Amino acid sequence: MRPNYKVLTVYLLGVFIGALDTNVLGPVFPVIARSFHVSLEGAAWTVTAYTVAYIGSTVMAGALGDRLGHRKVFIWGVSLFALASLTAALSRVFVLFVVARIVQGAGAGAVYPNGQAEGLKQFPPEKHGMALGMFGAVFGLASIIGPTLGGVLGQYFGWPAVFIVNLPIALIVLFMLRKAPPSAVVSRPLPDWIGGSSFSAGLASLLLVLMGQGLVRIIFAVLAVVFFGIMIWRQRAARTPFLDTQPLANKAGIALIVGAGLIGLDMSAAIFVPALVQADLHYSVLQSGLALLPAAFTGALLAGAGGMLADRMGAKKVLAVGLVAAAVGGILLAWPPLTFVRFILAMVALGTGTAFTMGAPLNRLALDLYRKEQAGEALSLMAVFRATGLAAGPILLTAAKVVHGFTGMYGVVAIASVLGVFIFLAVPDKSRGVGPAFAQKS
Repeated sequence: MRPNYKVLTVYLLGVFIGALDTNVLGPVFPVIARSFHVSLEGAAWTVTAYTVAYIGSTVMAGALGDRLGHRKVFIWGVSLFALASLTAALSRVFVLFVVARIVQGAGAGAVYPNGQAEGLKQFPPEKHGMALGMFGAVFGLASIIGPTLGGVLGQYFGWPAVFIVNLPIALIVLFMLRKAPPSAVVSRPLPDWIGGSSFSAGLASLLLVLMGQGLVRIIFAVLAVVFFGIMIWRQRAARTPFLDTQPLANKAGIALIVGAGLIGLDMSAAIFVPALVQADLHYSVLQSGLALLPAAFTGALLAGAGGMLADRMGAKKVLAVGLVAAAVGGILLAWPPLTFVRFILAMVALGTGTAFTMGAPLNRLALDLYRKEQAGEALSLMAVFRATGLAAGPILLTAAKVVHGFTGMYGVVAIASVLGVFIFLAVPDKSRGVGPAFAQKS
């Protein structure tokens, strides 16, 4: 089988607009807040709404894609994302804007796992790591382009342009998909929608527990317990349970869940880099906004290499290299006093860590635990567990900063990375050479 780069490009482009939307809004948040007469903190909650909806829809969309066809659910996600982008751009009431952001997140949650699963089918098994690496590179590219594009559009055309820009890209994707081969539909019963909805609502509530305060946190903690309780009951009572938990209900599965969460925690450390360089290197706000570019460039350049290395030497070894690089980056940032040279080295190390952990290696290990027809479920679960760590990370890291400043914060990053190296030792690696990931299991 020869790789079909033309079809893969369509799915990469679809995933790109979802990834772009997580980075493009930063520069226009103050403008959005002033436009709707809300506080900056209130405007920032639209990111939370997007993230919660994204995580809530990802697993359900992945499971539906496994049954109905990944291409079909991918098209639904892109269409929903485009419609919500237009609604957000035209919103003149803040409540409608927040609803549009929630729908955007739900659409992006359908795009990501199904785009990856369908993109993998365009490559032979021994090159799946390369394909997954390309998806990782797309995220790295979006992290570079997003803030700059958002600043330019917001400055010269106003904040609605940040959402309007999604429309032509989405239309191009939908047009190109007309000639893409249809997905093979697997004759499996649809997953239990009650269990799936409860799982999504439970994850959303758990994230809001982490992000909320006071009474809000208590309310969502109770809701999380209720929703997860319903999900567990339906897993036992439903004729077709929502999730196949058997691959995760062992040492390897638990290690994969915890390891994905630690990778998400490492990624969340980037949020605090601007504050670090403002405090220690006395950068201006503009300079601190550009401080992450070395890490973003490194991550984008090496993401594809991480996928190819996973094909050749095994996903677990690549993950170990990435986690060690992240640990080195954490140590360089935690070691006072911070110097410019050490900061640049730390950014390159953290970018390498992101490239070698976020995409291909982790996903290949997950695919090895599931059957071929469960690819969407496996990929979406990894996205959810990683995103959960990404959401919880800022809370844990700021707690460490209270105790010991930035040294404590980035010391936690180093410790989490080293811990991840040992945790992944419990996960079997079948991806080297012949690449049986994504192959049918008996």
